Amino acid sequence: MKTIKIAHLYYDLMNLYGENGNVRALQKYLSKSFNVKVFNLTVDDEIDFDKYDIFYIGSGNNESFNIVLEDIKKYKDKIKDAINNKFFITTGNSINLFGKYYINKRKKTECLNLLKYSSKEKKKRIVGEQILKFKHSKHEIIGFFNRGSKLIKIKEKMLFSVIEGYGTLEGINYKHFYGTYLLGPLLIRNPYFTEYLVKQICKKYDTEYIKVNNDMEVKAYEEYRYNFLKK
Repeated sequence: MKTIKIAHLYYDLMNLYGENGNVRALQKYLSKSFNVKVFNLTVDDEIDFDKYDIFYIGSGNNESFNIVLEDIKKYKDKIKDAINNKFFITTGNSINLFGKYYINKRKKTECLNLLKYSSKEKKKRIVGEQILKFKHSKHEIIGFFNRGSKLIKIKEKMLFSVIEGYGTLEGINYKHFYGTYLLGPLLIRNPYFTEYLVKQICKKYDTEYIKVNNDMEVKAYEEYRYNFLKK
């Protein structure tokens, strides 16, 4: 059985809403198809972007975001190579790291500048439940926003379209980069979307996708979806 390595980046600083659950979901859904190894990496670690297959970053407060931004910049060239052929999954404000810059109270802070969008602080936070559409699935995406920024000057493909909630389009999809402000944790709450991602991973690494038992996650998803949409 092939081994696949997940790098949970800045696991201690960017885990504001329990997004380590997303890593656990990936680990579970990949477990029948791969020997899965998870590596928790943070500021004091030397991160070798050639070593891992999947990179995940969650959401953090403003202080944590700034610490991570300064640290991750030293890997810019390595990430530039990796982002073209490896999987990146970002949730919450970590999506801002990969754009050109972040505008906060009229101050422009340079980010990794690896993708073409930028981000900007909003005057009021966007808080609330969301129902979205993903074009590769008949099943809606459910999630939660608690964010203080928005994406601007977007040239990449958008990941989701909004059914119920804020805005019309949401998130970024570039090759195997999946970025969204959605919290939840997203991959635990959306078993069908997680299956889609895992199937893409299996396809890239020429491995048969073997379905795991996710009856509990599907039941929770269906109950939430029903209760939300009937309001």
